[in-house]
Amino acid sequence: MKSYIAAAGLLVLAASAAAQSSTGADQSVVVPAQKAKVEHRLISPQDYYQFQGAYTLSNGQTLTLSRGAVRLYAQLGQQPRQEIYWYGDGRFTAADGSLTMNIVWLDEDTASGELSYSPRMAGAPVTRTTVAFAAR
Repeated sequence: MKSYIAAAGLLVLAASAAAQSSTGADQSVVVPAQKAKVEHRLISPQDYYQFQGAYTLSNGQTLTLSRGAVRLYAQLGQQPRQEIYWYGDGRFTAADGSLTMNIVWLDEDTASGELSYSPRMAGAPVTRTTVAFAAR
């Protein structure tokens, strides 16, 4: 009888030890990380007036920057107007990520910069162009 009790006790100890060792190896801790997010800023009226208007691009298209209430918009040629965000220092990005641009002023009426445009339509080619802004 004592041997049955001793065997049962050893069985329970062995089972609990095995359970602890197997769950210890499988345990993991998930630590959520926050993405580094670049915040767009509100553009001041003075900065907005510096950039508003129509620009002739090096590929012959026209880029128009306009405002509606508190939002900024860009329209490239005959494409639909789309909302853009200002990140400061002449950097803009479309809300959907299809357009990015950097405008650098050479003097009061002439600017240069880069524009990258990827239409969000299926089958449409990706357009990348270097922009030579003309005087407004």
